[in-house]
This record gives sequence, structure tokens and C-alpha cells, in this order.
Amino acid sequence: MTTIFDRGRAARASRSWLTDRRAELGAAAVTMGAVLATFGTSLALRGLTGASAGISLLGVVLALTLSRVGRSGQLSPSRQLRRGGQGGQGGQLGQLGQGGQLGQGGTRATQLLPLLVTPSVALLASEVADLSRRHRTVGEILFTTAVSGAVWVRRFGPVGTRAGTLATLPFIALLVTPVAPGEGPASRLDLVAIALIAIGWVTIGRHTEARLFAPGPATQPPAPPPASGAARRGRRLPASTRMAIQLAVALGAAFAVGRHVFGEHRSWLVLTAYLVHSGNRGRGDVAYRCAQRLAGAAVGTAAATVVADRFPAGDDVSIVLVFVLLALGVWLRSASYAYWTACVTGVLALLYGYYGQAGAGLLRERLAAVVLGAAIGLAAAWFVLPVRTGDVLRRRIADLLAALTDYLVVCQTGRSRVPRPNRTTPEVMRAALADAHDRLETAFDQLALVAPPLRAHRAFTRPPRRHRRPGQPLEASEGRPHRYDAVAALLACRPALRALTRELDDRGTPPGPTARRDIARARTAVVETRRAMGRAAAAAAAAARR
Repeated sequence: MTTIFDRGRAARASRSWLTDRRAELGAAAVTMGAVLATFGTSLALRGLTGASAGISLLGVVLALTLSRVGRSGQLSPSRQLRRGGQGGQGGQLGQLGQGGQLGQGGTRATQLLPLLVTPSVALLASEVADLSRRHRTVGEILFTTAVSGAVWVRRFGPVGTRAGTLATLPFIALLVTPVAPGEGPASRLDLVAIALIAIGWVTIGRHTEARLFAPGPATQPPAPPPASGAARRGRRLPASTRMAIQLAVALGAAFAVGRHVFGEHRSWLVLTAYLVHSGNRGRGDVAYRCAQRLAGAAVGTAAATVVADRFPAGDDVSIVLVFVLLALGVWLRSASYAYWTACVTGVLALLYGYYGQAGAGLLRERLAAVVLGAAIGLAAAWFVLPVRTGDVLRRRIADLLAALTDYLVVCQTGRSRVPRPNRTTPEVMRAALADAHDRLETAFDQLALVAPPLRAHRAFTRPPRRHRRPGQPLEASEGRPHRYDAVAALLACRPALRALTRELDDRGTPPGPTARRDIARARTAVVETRRAMGRAAAAAAAAARR
């Protein structure tokens, strides 16, 4: 007899991959629509107020970054297993989260954060920028404190994480733009206006995307895991605090080196040191991001050198090419950060050329700044209170196994463990299944984020496969397991679990006896794995205390 797990193994993951690619193309189109609308509105604003061209550049950068931050709280297309029903009583999973806490007040609170945080922080960032022109050291200290403090507030949960992310955007936007927005009270009002304009167009784009591509309800980011015993006893700083200190050290070193080496272009060095730390998931992730940024910057510099002097200053064709490259970079960013870096390098080359600062020497100087900034960021992540990749990986796997345990309980019994209803009905089961499935998908997403650095490390540390005669033994390096093997094995279970969810959502009742026994065996294996991980962590902690 074929069980649900047997049918789940036959699910095709390629469908979700193609769905994600199509949705990313649509998301890039919506993002560029918001960017172009912000740019056009900023031109009208400049005509009314006489603001400088820096306002338009700042609006474009804010629209790009706000679009990415806003989309991070939505379900990926592959997670919307059902939109609407197929007749009968099935299809309730398309209403994921509508009956529970998801989509309620917490989400509304986070939706208001851009409107509250971005304009006020833009005003603060402009004051810091003005102060930096008069008292450079004081301004740099305030910039470093503000940006690293935004990382530190991650410890206060999803709202703190989102607020911290939004608070860094105006500071980084002012750092990126090659033309200052201007000075004086009128310029301050222009900054607030362009921030509100960017928020408005991004919000319109998000609603347009919801109607055109049905991205599903927004979910809150997962709450940070509880502190370990060592952290609770004060022996170890929380990861957010360590990352904030790392970023402060990296930015301080970048400002100090950039002032003496790159002069007025020190922002390139500072920006790279920030970007390799942004979204830090351990020092392995920082090293992987450094490699991607260096590769993208090298390719982008080589390509931009060819076209740097092709367009005269003030040529409108350069602006058209800027938006073309931005659209290409937004679309390809999910495939590799190197594509985004290459496109941004080309964009900056065109912008500097548009304002009369073209030249291959300028591009080579930027490449040198990227290399040095990446080295500073990597050194800070590696030696200053390092967040080890193994620790991050164990935390993500533990969270996934915990979510999987709760999910299998629902699959087996038709009810959640907490709160546990008195009886199982199709409505109760579908609501519990929707909630458990969403938490499981969130845990899968979090694990997938740490996979690329591990996959790259395995590719570099394992020798290439060679043809081997039957019975010939493996070499020691080929037979040794790698951390990514566990990640790949867990992620490979995702299509089968989605198929199981679809099956139970159609039924509205728990599976038959054979399938329940299969689920019980799987749950027992998961629980034993969690206990083994707990024993290993306790043994490692005891060994570290000796």
C-alpha cells in the first residue's frame, strides 16, 4: 500500500523552483516600478522646491532598500501551496494564518514602522552628515554608533529587528549617493518629503504585487531563540551584541583607514565594511559575502572600465543605463550577491561619469577600496567576539527539528499540542495544520539562509569526484561527512512535507493507520535526534568549562 510519505517522495521540487523564478521576475518589475515612480516624483519635487539632484538619488536608494526590507516579511511563492480550493472542503491552506495570530496586530505594528522610523532617521542622518563636514571625527563616531546600535536592537525581537533595519537605510543611502542632498532647513524638509514619497510608492508597489502575483499573507520574522545557559549566566554575550561590536570595530577601522588612504572616497571603504556584515549569520557567511562582493566588483570594474568614457557628462543615456542595470541587479540578486555587486559597480561608474568624475583610475580606486573594506570586515568578524558558523547552524537545525516535531504531531493526531482542543474536526485540523506548516516553512527558510556558505566550503574542501571501479574504497577526504550534508538532507525533505500537507489539507482528517505509524516513526527519529544534539551540546559546554 502506498503511504503519504511514498507519494511525498515523488513530489517535484522543480515546480516550486520555477514558481520562485517567475515571482522574482515579477517582484523585480514591481520594485523597479516603485523606483521609477519615486524618481519621477523627486524630479517634480525638485522643480517645486529647487532641491539638489542628491534628493533624486537618495529617493532611488531608499525605494530600492525599502522594497527589499518590505518583501522579507512575506511568504515566498513556493510556500503558498494552495490559493483557493479545489472543491469540497479542501483548500483551506490558502487562508494561512487568518484564524491565528499571524496577520494580526503584530503585523500591523511592523507595517507602520517605515512611516515612523524612516523619515525621522533620515532627518537624523542628514544632521550627522552635516556634522561630519565640520567635525569629521565626531560625525564618524555618531554614524558608527547609530548603525551598530541598529544591529544591537535585534535582541528585542521581530519589531526591534525590523526597526533596526529601517533605521540603517537613511544612513547607508546618504553614504551611497555621490551627490549630497543639500544643506539648510529647506533641505531637511526635502529629505523628509523624499522619504515619505519612497515609502508611499513602495507601499503601492507591494499592494500591486499582492494583487498581481498573490504573494500571500505577511508573516512576522521568527522570534530570536532563547539565550543559552551560558548567555543567561552572563558568560557569553548574545549574538546580536557581538555582531554590533564587530560592526562598530569594522566601521571605526574603515573610517580611520579611509580618511588617510582614500580621502573623499572613503565612503566606498566604509560601505563595503558595512555590507559584508549586514545580515551577518556567522563568520562563514561574512567570508562568503566578501568573496561574492570581490568577484562582483572585479567583473563590474572590468566592464565599467570599457564604457567609463563612452558617455559625456550630463548625457541622459547614462541615466537610462543606470535603471537598466538596477533592474538586472534586482532580478539576479537572489541568484547571487555577486551579480548585484557587479551591476552596482556599473551604476556607480555611470553616475560618477554623469557628474564629470569618470576615468579608469577612479574605478581602480573603488576596486581597491572594496578589497580593503572586505578585508577589514572579515578580520572583525573572525577575531572580534566571533559568531561561529557551527553555532548558528546548530541553532537553526534545532529550531527546524522542534517545528518538525510539532508539525508531525498535528499530522498524526489532527490537533496541535498547545492549545489542545477537545475534539478533532476538519476545521480544527486545517487551522492547526496551517499554523504548524507555516512555522515549519519559516524554519526551513532560516536554515536555507545558512546553506550557501556551507555548500561553497564543501566544494572547496572536498576533492573533485573521480571515476572509481566497483569495490574501490573511498579516500579519507571523500568519505568524511561535511556540515552541509546535514543541511542538504533536511532541505531535501521539504517537497515531501509539502506533499503531505496538501494531502491532509484535502482530507481534512488524520491519515489512515499505516500512514499514522509512518508519521509516528518519523517523529520518534526526530525526537531522538534532538536529544542527541542536546547531549552533544551539554558535553561540549562541560568540556569548555574545564
